[in-house]
Amino acid sequence: MDLPWLALGSFASGLGSVYLLTRLRAHWGKPGAQWFVATIVTQTVWCFAYGAALLVFDPTLRLALEMVAWLGIIWIGFCFLSFALGYTGRTTVLESWWYRAVAALPLAGTALVVTNPLHTVVWQGFRVVPAAGGAGAEYAVLPVGLLTIIVAMLFVSFGTLLVFDTVVSYGPLYRREALAVGLSPIPPGAAVLLWAGGVGPVPAVNLTTLMFLPHVALDLYAFVRSDMFEFHPATRRAGERAAIHDIATPVAIVDGQGRVVNLNPAAERMLAVDKHETLTEPLNDFLGDDDIATDGGSSRVSVEAGGRHREFKVQQTALRDEAGTQLGYTVVFQDITDEIRRERRLEVLNRFLRHNVRNESVVIQARAELLASELNGEQADHATTIERSVTRLVESGQKARTLAEAGAGDAAPEPVVLADLAAEVVATAREEYGGSVVVEIPDDLRLTTQPALLEILLANLVENALQHVPDAAVTVGATIEGDDVVVTVSDDGPGVPDHELGVLERGRETDLNHGSGIGLWLVRWTTTTLEGDLDFDTSDGTTATVRLPQERTAAEAA
Repeated sequence: MDLPWLALGSFASGLGSVYLLTRLRAHWGKPGAQWFVATIVTQTVWCFAYGAALLVFDPTLRLALEMVAWLGIIWIGFCFLSFALGYTGRTTVLESWWYRAVAALPLAGTALVVTNPLHTVVWQGFRVVPAAGGAGAEYAVLPVGLLTIIVAMLFVSFGTLLVFDTVVSYGPLYRREALAVGLSPIPPGAAVLLWAGGVGPVPAVNLTTLMFLPHVALDLYAFVRSDMFEFHPATRRAGERAAIHDIATPVAIVDGQGRVVNLNPAAERMLAVDKHETLTEPLNDFLGDDDIATDGGSSRVSVEAGGRHREFKVQQTALRDEAGTQLGYTVVFQDITDEIRRERRLEVLNRFLRHNVRNESVVIQARAELLASELNGEQADHATTIERSVTRLVESGQKARTLAEAGAGDAAPEPVVLADLAAEVVATAREEYGGSVVVEIPDDLRLTTQPALLEILLANLVENALQHVPDAAVTVGATIEGDDVVVTVSDDGPGVPDHELGVLERGRETDLNHGSGIGLWLVRWTTTTLEGDLDFDTSDGTTATVRLPQERTAAEAA
């Protein structure tokens, strides 16, 4: 006897499911993969069992195989929903006690199906009839049986929505694959519902296993061909949780009116509140006297929580959906309490150095000059040495003051004619130190930068050369290389000592390794602030090379 075409279709679906299982072995350890395998195993058993059922006319064996098909309906939905939860990174739901309690539904359905001959609450009137060349089965599905099928289909529907929504959120990367995932349960799902309702060309035959053929094809495309198990949503979900939930920085999500939508644990600790107490309440209500605007931007707030006073810089970023509609703001609180305390201590120290040390140094300098002019011999030399040392100390203080007044790059960038600025710097340096300085910069070379910082940079490079090598020939040059301006200051002296350059490269001084002055530090700091690169070549004299961006925007300078 020839095999009926429905049986052949069921066996073909089973073989396709087996092939899909072989392709999934490499992804066994990926999130949701084990539940997906369980889904396909259930589907495989269902297909082979129902294919065999279509060949069996013995009522007892045919009923047993029909029960296996029912178990496939019951368990495939739960397994698919479990896969969707794991695949999309919702492991907390998957491992929760209440979801484990949901497993009681398919367990109860299994018990009812297996024991149905005793109570007939799932179906009744079972009999084997010839249908489509095979062994069909006619019976009435009762309300409990219909409810069992509906629950299973709801599981499949929820799982499909989870996968479809999450994968689509990747954007165009997996859009076609997401469509395949969304469509794959439709053919078998529709077949189950039509069969349960007694609708179809052959009511005595369940066409679901035949509809697993397109289902397998779509799954192969979505999960094997496109490597969706390699780039699964669980990674992004875990990353989002780590980026907001697990970080130590307080983060609040607010709507357009500034009402709290979510707080991460760090924000709860900062505000000394429970997240559930703050939901839908204005965030400003928990910030004391300082309010933050709800139109984005940054601000500063003081927070009293747990008996501690902390200062925070608040940065708001617009939260938009894929259509560009603004939904609210992500509010990030950066704790700057220690930074502010350091700034205040530095302000006190700076005032002390500027007033007390400078004033006392001027007194010592004037008395040393007086003594040097009135004394003779060795005593005059001692007075002159004192005068020179105090002069160097006063100059260092002036340089430090210049840097402090210039700020950390707050001034807006301006167009600068480099040759003119260099000429002014060189003229000032010649008056103070003498020496020979040549400027070799094209007259039309311009750059957009912060003039005050660039002047400090050039002045200290030229002064450093003239101070340490009075008789050296100093050359200031500049060229354009790509988008950068390369400035060089060269002399033919003995070169900057290695220990001075070592301190600059390390970026810090120690008791045993320190520079002899602040000039080179000013060069390094201003270069860094101007987003440039600094290099020294001491193989033949000293050549300081500074590479600066030719165009610097206000945003880059901020």
